[in-house]
Amino acid sequence: MSVINKMLRDLDQRNNSAASANQIIARQHGQPLWLTVLLLLTFGLLCFAIYAVLSRSTVMPTADLAIAVPEPIAQQLPAEPVIAAEIAISASPEPTDSLASLPSAASAHSATAESTATTIIAPPELPVQAVADVAEIAAQPEQQRTEPDDTAAPAPQRPKVAQLPVPPAAKAGSSLSVTSREPTAAQQQAKLRQQALAATQAGQPQQALRYWQQLQQSAPQDAVVYLAQARLWLQLGQPQQAEASLLQAKTQGIIDADIQLMLAQAAASRQQWLQTEALLPAGFAVALHPDYYGLKATALQQLGQHQQAFDWFAELSRLQPQLGKWWLGGAVSLEALERPAEAHQYYLNALQWGDNLSVQSKTYIQQRLVATE
Repeated sequence: MSVINKMLRDLDQRNNSAASANQIIARQHGQPLWLTVLLLLTFGLLCFAIYAVLSRSTVMPTADLAIAVPEPIAQQLPAEPVIAAEIAISASPEPTDSLASLPSAASAHSATAESTATTIIAPPELPVQAVADVAEIAAQPEQQRTEPDDTAAPAPQRPKVAQLPVPPAAKAGSSLSVTSREPTAAQQQAKLRQQALAATQAGQPQQALRYWQQLQQSAPQDAVVYLAQARLWLQLGQPQQAEASLLQAKTQGIIDADIQLMLAQAAASRQQWLQTEALLPAGFAVALHPDYYGLKATALQQLGQHQQAFDWFAELSRLQPQLGKWWLGGAVSLEALERPAEAHQYYLNALQWGDNLSVQSKTYIQQRLVATE
């Protein structure tokens, strides 16, 4: 018995081991669990995509889209210039080419319903009715649209759609017109000034004077105008006309150092030293107008006011030591003030820097150097 029992137990163990081995082999040859789940999810997504494609709503027709324009939008949008689609929709009949272009206009209108509503100035119902009429005309046969029947009963009058004029810039083949503007006053003055300068350089003083006189009428407060005229009059040998031009500047209230200097030079040429000194007030910078104050010092010297004259000559000789005329004027005033030693030194400086002095002045300096030793 024990042997039989032992044999039975061995047989059971063999059967259990064989079953477990078969399970292991079957599990090894089967598919993994994650792959099965992935396939199921992919199949579910594919089914959902097919359902979504089949259940999508169809696109509305062109006429429905045109009629579905919201009424409040057509009322609120501002009026703009009529585009090509609206120009074709008018009360009066158009030629065959315009009718042939109506289907394309209707399709353009349905594709851009909102922009079309903005370009029609009419009640909200009118654009919708007009688009419906266009679609109805486009649906008729080609022969019927190109050859209208004269015996047909007239269609009932429909409200006219307002047409806005096309701007000139939008018309095809329009030519640009260039309008010339009148030159401004500043441009006219600049042109006259250039012409006057060109005439002066060309040796035409009379022509230059005419240009300056024209410029004086448009710019009476310009000091350069009077100075240019005075110099031209002097060039023509007419000092009285030159002085008259400068006096016109004074009557205009113009205060200019060059104008004052030319008037003072005219007075000095007549030996009118008191008037010369009065025409040269000390209101300008010495460094900028040395000749102005040199003539003023000379007038003071001629009037016997040597101390004031020497003060101006000393200032000028300090600013322009290379000019011998300032040293000579200061030396004359020092000698009049009975200061011979200082006058001798000024004479020496005048002789040293007297390259631009005349022969008479150099001879006078040599004489005074001997007298002041």
